[in-house]
Amino acid sequence: MGFFSAAKAMFTTPVGVLLNQQRGMARLGNLAPMEGAVKGYKRVGRGQASGLGKTSGRGQKGQKARGKVPRWFEGGQTPYFKRFPVVGFKRPHRREYNGLNLEKVQHFWEKGRIPLKEGETLDYKVMRECGLVTGTMKDGVKLLGNGKETYNVPLNIEATKASIGAINAVEKTGHSYTSVYRTNLGLRAFLDPNKFLLKKGYVPMQARPMHKRDVAYYSNPEKRGYLLNDRSIFLDPVGAIQANIAGKTKKRDKKSALEAQLEKASNKSYGDFSQTRVVDVSSL
Repeated sequence: MGFFSAAKAMFTTPVGVLLNQQRGMARLGNLAPMEGAVKGYKRVGRGQASGLGKTSGRGQKGQKARGKVPRWFEGGQTPYFKRFPVVGFKRPHRREYNGLNLEKVQHFWEKGRIPLKEGETLDYKVMRECGLVTGTMKDGVKLLGNGKETYNVPLNIEATKASIGAINAVEKTGHSYTSVYRTNLGLRAFLDPNKFLLKKGYVPMQARPMHKRDVAYYSNPEKRGYLLNDRSIFLDPVGAIQANIAGKTKKRDKKSALEAQLEKASNKSYGDFSQTRVVDVSSL
């Protein structure tokens, strides 16, 4: 029997196992972090004998002795973030949407997680209830085109916005997509109308788009805006008002003061002054 075999046999016997356990228990009392893993803190301001008293290791006077220097400070020269002009602009009140890809809709439909039948409409409320959209509902849902190549869900879809690829994929199945505008209040009322009924006794009406950007988007046939489906919601009333204003407003050419006087002037001639003659003093 070799040395290694004898050592292995010693640790596998009951006596060897007991010795190994005792050795492990002895190590538990000597546990300590690795050298350099824990760094002690500086105890400053406790007398000159410590080496960090009085000025606490900061030296005398100056910006670094009195306070902290910001990480972006560049010694007084124009900092990097002020050296170059601002490029681009982000609207502070821009609307943020929850993205929903077609591949996720396809996956939920195949798993039977969308409680709808063929031909029904998948709207915000159903998306929220079945888990297609989770977390905080921001300003609506934007339908995105990832997975449009294999999309074949037989449902109509309503969302706030959608990409052109997603719209074409939905219509390729023989169903429709509609872009619907909702404000923050209107979206909350649509998702949970019972909450408003219990608290206020009524459900707020859905607001119409007012900004010209929203009006142009939701009346655009390429975006499948809902204002085109029912023109009485917005387009017809606005068109009637514009036509009425155009009928009452007449274009008037502004004339100068001299032209106004010339119009008032008359071409009438007076007979008493139409003949002239030479008058002598003797004839008077």
